[in-house]
Amino acid sequence: MAAGFAPDVGAWVLLLDVTLLILAVADWVFARRYTFKAWRTLPNRLNVGVANRVEVHVVNQSAAAIDLQIKDDVPDAFTADPHRLSVRVSANSRTQLGYDVTPSKRGRFDFGDLHVRVQGPLGLVWHARALEAAEGASVFPDLRGANRLLLADATLDLVNLGLRQMRRDGQGSEFARLRDYAQGDSVRDVDWKATARRAKPVTRVMESERAQTMLIAIDAGRSMAAQVDGLCKLDHAVNAALFLAFVALRNGDRVGVVIFADDVKGFLPPMSGRAQYRKIVDLLYSAKPHLTYVDYLALFKELNVRLLRRSLLCVFTDFLDEDQASTLVNPLRRLARRHVPLCLSVKDTGLLKLLSTMPSEPEVAYQHAVAGELLMEREAMKRRITQGGIHLIDVNPDELSLAAVNKYLEIKTRGVL
Repeated sequence: MAAGFAPDVGAWVLLLDVTLLILAVADWVFARRYTFKAWRTLPNRLNVGVANRVEVHVVNQSAAAIDLQIKDDVPDAFTADPHRLSVRVSANSRTQLGYDVTPSKRGRFDFGDLHVRVQGPLGLVWHARALEAAEGASVFPDLRGANRLLLADATLDLVNLGLRQMRRDGQGSEFARLRDYAQGDSVRDVDWKATARRAKPVTRVMESERAQTMLIAIDAGRSMAAQVDGLCKLDHAVNAALFLAFVALRNGDRVGVVIFADDVKGFLPPMSGRAQYRKIVDLLYSAKPHLTYVDYLALFKELNVRLLRRSLLCVFTDFLDEDQASTLVNPLRRLARRHVPLCLSVKDTGLLKLLSTMPSEPEVAYQHAVAGELLMEREAMKRRITQGGIHLIDVNPDELSLAAVNKYLEIKTRGVL
């Protein structure tokens, strides 16, 4: 452009262009000669729906400092933050950096290569390389709640975790121990014989009966494939079911799991012990939503045969499809004569968020009307379900795990089982 307006400088402009081109080629050659290594380190277990830290290690084997940009080839179902890393590595040294990856699905996935750009010493060009780093990774349900309990001390500070106490003095159906009377203890809990022997007030400490049976039934039908807060409803149910199973097994109960849709997709008989929890994790790890209707009647007919003793039946399902959910009520009422049914569901926060805004155009107004009708039908279905001794939990996704465990502890404490 300069040569076009001033023909006399054309030769100088051409010389400048050639010089810049030569410098760029030289810069690219030097960048290509830099030697370094880079690899990633994945955590032992990736959890769905949460940020998992991935470490990237870089070793500079060159005699000069290098500037790098690194982009990992993460699976399509993952979100990386940040998606590109920038780092300057000193000569003959190593460094470590990382990023967070959030999987949106459970299952087996493959990471690809590390794509690295190294800048030349003149800062004119980048040389791109692909470093072989392909490896597989398994994404499990979110086990953070169970891990927090596992790492807690023997007393299990459940109140700080948001849980009610598993054992409550003066409540329950099994004798635990005797202790000195404390202010606030009920007179009904005083052991008068022990008081007479010790010449001071003594209180009986009762605990909930152990070795009871719980069956967790998880709906894997089409309605559970809906996305809520970044995860499908099935993933929210799986995370809460694992937390609930962990607490129940730690409390000495027998826990089983059934996955169902148009028929039973998987069944694990109620058992106790740590090995049972690993079996539950393995079963729920591969649970996927099926785009079919849900046959509650077929499920409960099979449970009538398989569940021989009185059990707490926890059904994770959805009430948004009125026609489908209506088939749940009568079978649950029949089961309530023999077992203790508990229905658990997550609220559709998307509908609630939509209704919290003012419609700006006719199409949005129609969406408001449909959302309002769906929520009204959902509330009517909840009222039908709670009749006949059926317990119900319907909370936000992030509250489901704690709400399920607290309801289980309440049922245990009240001696309903």
